[in-house]
Amino acid sequence: MTRFRSEVPKGLFRVPISIRKDTEFWLQDLSNRMKASGGYKLPKSYIIRALLDAMKSLDLDISGVKTEDELAKRILSAIRRYKG
Repeated sequence: MTRFRSEVPKGLFRVPISIRKDTEFWLQDLSNRMKASGGYKLPKSYIIRALLDAMKSLDLDISGVKTEDELAKRILSAIRRYKG
């Protein structure tokens, strides 16, 4: 995948999302720490895509989920159980 292109690479879809300000700061800080540790300062879209790709490996129990907070707890529980 080409680094930092403004257009969406083939096979990817643009999905607008809304995030809280603290999450925006966290993504920016994570990117800055990547660069400071000798890596690249990856764009937020790359980080979010990597997080979603990693989540696809989880055995996520979504039965009966009704809120964002409940889903977050289920995701954390699945991460704890992950034996990848």
